[in-house]
Amino acid sequence: MNPTARNLKIAQKFYSGYHGAVQRGGLVGVFDPVDFADGWVFCSPYLGGEMTPDAQELAAGADANHKTIWKRIPDYRMDQFAAWPNEEGCAWRWLVNGHGLDGRRYAFWETLFIRTDERGKVTRFEFFDDWHGFPQALAYAYDVPLDTVTGTEGYGQPPFRAPTPTVFTEPPAPAPPRGTSAARNLALAERWYDGYHHMAERGHLVGPFDPADFAPQWVMCSGWGGEHVMSGDVDWAAVGEREHRKIWQRIPDYGMDQFAAWPTEDGCAWRWRVGGTSVEGTEYAFWEQVFVRTNDAGKIIRLEFFDDWKGFPQTLGHV
Repeated sequence: MNPTARNLKIAQKFYSGYHGAVQRGGLVGVFDPVDFADGWVFCSPYLGGEMTPDAQELAAGADANHKTIWKRIPDYRMDQFAAWPNEEGCAWRWLVNGHGLDGRRYAFWETLFIRTDERGKVTRFEFFDDWHGFPQALAYAYDVPLDTVTGTEGYGQPPFRAPTPTVFTEPPAPAPPRGTSAARNLALAERWYDGYHHMAERGHLVGPFDPADFAPQWVMCSGWGGEHVMSGDVDWAAVGEREHRKIWQRIPDYGMDQFAAWPTEDGCAWRWRVGGTSVEGTEYAFWEQVFVRTNDAGKIIRLEFFDDWKGFPQTLGHV
C-alpha cells in the first residue's frame, strides 16, 4: 500500500470508530496502539499542549468520555468526514453532533492532523475543536457552566478576558511533496501564510485571496457562516485588508505564526496560530485551520476554515 493510501486508511479507521460508536455501544479502532510509533506526540493547545501519552489509555479515556456524553446526548457521534491525505500524514475534519435529552441538536466541527513515519506509524497527532458549538455541547453533556468547560471566567462576554497563552512547539518540516499538483497547492498555502504573517509590518495584506487563485464560482464554508457559493468578481483581498486594518486598531501586531501544512494533489490543509498583543498589553491568540480543494488548473473551488473554541470568541470580542 502506498503511503498516501495508508495514511488515509488511518483517518478512515478513526472515522469508522467514531461514526459507528453509537450502534456499537462504544469506540472501536480509535487510538489503536498498532497505529502509533513509540514516543509519539499528542497535541491539543488547550488540553495541556504537547504530551506523549499511552495510546491504549487514550483509547480507554475517549471511550469513557463518549459513554458519559451519551447519557445526555444519546446519539453523539461524528459525520461528514472529509480527508486530505499525503505521503507524510493526513488532515481531516468531521462534524461532531447529536440530539440532547432537552430536544436540542448540538453540533460543532472538529479538525485533526497526523504525521506518520516511513512505517506508517503516527508520530504526531493534533486536534482542534471549532468555537461554534463546542463549548455549548460539552457544557450540556457534562451539565456544568460554560465557564467551567472553557476555563475562562465570563467566556464570550465583556470584558472578553484573554485565555492563558499556549505554547506549541513546531515539529520538523516534512519532506516537500513529490507530486506537481501537491507542490503547487503547498506553494499557495505558503504564500497565504507569508501574507498574513508579515501583514502588520507591511501595513497591508498581500498574497491571500488573490482573484487568480479562485475558480469563477467557489464555495466558502465555516461553522459560523455556513456554506455559500462565492462570486469570483468580489475582491476578497480588499475586504480582508479592511477587516485587518480595524483589528490593528486594537491589536497592532495581529497576524499568523506557527504554520504547518498538509498538501495533497487536489488541495491543501493547514493550521496556524492567530493573534497578537493588544494596545493594553494583553496577549490574545487562537488556532485556525484551513482546508482548500483545487481543480485541475490549481484554482480553489472550496475553502473551509475553523477557529479554535477557547481563544477565538475572546479575541473577536475584544476587537
